[in-house]
Amino acid sequence: MFITLCRSPRFASHICSRNVAQPVRTMTTSFTGPAPPSLPRAQQREFEELLRSAQAPLSASSKADAEAELALHPDARKPIKGDFEGDINPKTGEEGGPKREPVRKWAEGDGDWSFKGRVTDF
Repeated sequence: MFITLCRSPRFASHICSRNVAQPVRTMTTSFTGPAPPSLPRAQQREFEELLRSAQAPLSASSKADAEAELALHPDARKPIKGDFEGDINPKTGEEGGPKREPVRKWAEGDGDWSFKGRVTDF
């Protein structure tokens, strides 16, 4: 767009604009060229299988747990085991609740409370 002063004496102080046609630009992307050569059928199946296994959610298996144990640093704290198996707490009947009470009272009366091993005195 070009801006010019109007030549009319009546609009001498005003700025007039006139549109000039801009050339149309086409978007070029890197995807307009040819694709890489396709893999042989057996290698393509193997590649897709590896992709699916890498993108699949981890299943709770003993092999996965063993690998996780090996992946932990020797100084890292071990994960806390749950008090019960399944989804329903046998003591309270709560369904879908925590497997282990995170805050515990260690003594009767005015005792200490702990949260994941850190003791707090109230």
